[in-house]
Amino acid sequence: MSGGRLLLLTDFDGTLAPLAADPSQVELAPSTREDLRALARPSHVRVGVLSGRSLGDVRARVGVPELIYAGCQGLEAEGPGIAFWHPEAERQRARLADLAGELRARVGSLPGARVEDKGLAIGLHYRNAAPDAAERLELEAARALGETPGLRILRGKKVIEILPAVDWNKGECARWIRDAVFGAAADVTTLYLGDDETDELAFGALAPWAVTVRVGPDEAPSRAAHRLPDVADVTRLFAGLARQARRLP
Repeated sequence: MSGGRLLLLTDFDGTLAPLAADPSQVELAPSTREDLRALARPSHVRVGVLSGRSLGDVRARVGVPELIYAGCQGLEAEGPGIAFWHPEAERQRARLADLAGELRARVGSLPGARVEDKGLAIGLHYRNAAPDAAERLELEAARALGETPGLRILRGKKVIEILPAVDWNKGECARWIRDAVFGAAADVTTLYLGDDETDELAFGALAPWAVTVRVGPDEAPSRAAHRLPDVADVTRLFAGLARQARRLP
């Protein structure tokens, strides 16, 4: 913590906070919030939370103003002194809102399924849905892409994401954050943690210059260089780093 600069980037759901049956019920432990606040205090450390949630949603759930937040898989980001909205994605905001309304009309009544308009993305959630409902959502997502050019699909844990088809992901956003915060400084260590398939894109993009950590059981290959079993291990890691940060002048 005392040598060089540190950029600490982490996913939210399943990494900083445990998953819940209802995504709206996911909460950050107060002790983790205080650790993040302590980590953001030293001038040579910056902390960012990159999420598939909308920027406003993830910022409200973490609740530490000093942090950098990125939403919609990195298509939007904001923090002290920096801000970014992907211009090509922004041009599709109205079209995504219309599509979200159409999808609600088609599948909004499926038990356990939920259509979420996140501004620059649409989430089709099926954590609480029957298998046939999940299949229906896959069909509707494919139909949406066929009828609305310029979109793409990302699959996460019990969610199908519909986003603008731009050459951008959490990894590219992490690069942008590093450059925006630290410029061309060579003494920057970047640590990125995530638990989802969407984070694998970031692991691949960051592999040459970042320490990457996949959170969760060691059940499938990962591009990350390291593993942590679960959220509890992440919170213990952050607690240890926060203790060091609190000792700094």
